[in-house]
Amino acid sequence: MHARFQSRLILLALTAATLSFVMLTLPASAQRYRQSHGFRQAYPGSVAIGIVGGGNYNLGVSGPRADCNCEYDNGDGAGYHAGLQLDFFINRYLGLRLEGLFQDHSTEYITNRNAEMIAIDGSTVPVEFEQRSDVALQYITTSFSALWFTGAGGLYFIAGASAGFYTTGTLTEEIYLKTEGYTFPSSGTNKMVYKDGALEDFGDPGLRAAILLGIGFDLPLGRSAALAPELQANIPVTSVTDGNADWRINVIRASVALRFGI
Repeated sequence: MHARFQSRLILLALTAATLSFVMLTLPASAQRYRQSHGFRQAYPGSVAIGIVGGGNYNLGVSGPRADCNCEYDNGDGAGYHAGLQLDFFINRYLGLRLEGLFQDHSTEYITNRNAEMIAIDGSTVPVEFEQRSDVALQYITTSFSALWFTGAGGLYFIAGASAGFYTTGTLTEEIYLKTEGYTFPSSGTNKMVYKDGALEDFGDPGLRAAILLGIGFDLPLGRSAALAPELQANIPVTSVTDGNADWRINVIRASVALRFGI
């Protein structure tokens, strides 16, 4: 009886020692993961919701008049974006992201041209002028991406696709005479506006399909939050307006996301 009691006591002591070892080891592992990637590594398989915002560099190709003889080579402009992210962490290395954004893809296109104009006295005058198109363009965009967490600190890569739905936009096209001493009779200045209105008045804005490629880095903020700067390239597959297959806007997007584990 005494021997049986001793055996039970030894078994109980071994069990207690094992549990103590497990309790001491697991928090250390979780903490190690958090130092690299924040909450998602401490709780693999979790879900996070994020608020994201930042700036766009918009690089237009061809421009709004690419289907005529006065096309633009390219244009550029600055914009912005803001929205929400929903991240599903499959494991320590893989995740999926659903994102919704409001984005501004405004661009300005400028080209210099030479032509001959008819003066008031009927004579032909060679002039140099600058042709300019200003496009204000906004979309609501949804995207679906895969995330790869490299294991190198908080570094991760992004690859996916997006669909942008046109909401509003304007198009203003102007000509500036650069040759001194001449003005437009209609305005009395060297500037003439020949298009100014909603973008849909001059074309049919279509669905903006694009490929997303990016990189990000997680900065843990305690046990359940992370701050993540991201840089993405948004490469369009479709044109801005139907019937003008050359007019595309590439977007370089710099963002900061604040994510919380849920």
